[in-house]
Amino acid sequence: MNETLTQTFEEAVLKTVLFWSDKSFRTALNQNNGDNSEHGAMAWMLMNMSSLSAQKSITEDKIKLFESKLTELLMEVKNENTWKWELDVDYHPCKMLADAAEFAGLNSGCFPVKTFTRICPDFSVDARYQYGGKFQKL
Repeated sequence: MNETLTQTFEEAVLKTVLFWSDKSFRTALNQNNGDNSEHGAMAWMLMNMSSLSAQKSITEDKIKLFESKLTELLMEVKNENTWKWELDVDYHPCKMLADAAEFAGLNSGCFPVKTFTRICPDFSVDARYQYGGKFQKL
């Protein structure tokens, strides 16, 4: 049976926002750049130590502020080019994620590297978590 998922832009935004808040602020040891070398293991350890330290200052109130601001920012670009519906962290978060974190008083070191979301033109949401993660529909 081939079902077509139909959802609104608002529902896609909600899924996107919840993905980022869960992976960034509620998931420990969320850093993985895919480097399995000896130096990569050291980088993994340092990135995760930094992220765990940053996560200590997280509160539910700050997460709610982040979610609200990110929702607002995504809704502002609803009628613009769809590339503005993409959020990513290579080693640093894109502007929209960084702005929402700053507004909420959250350290951007919490964002997982090599992570990506895209709201597609049909309002489905593609997401990839960490290096080597498989794309999934949210």
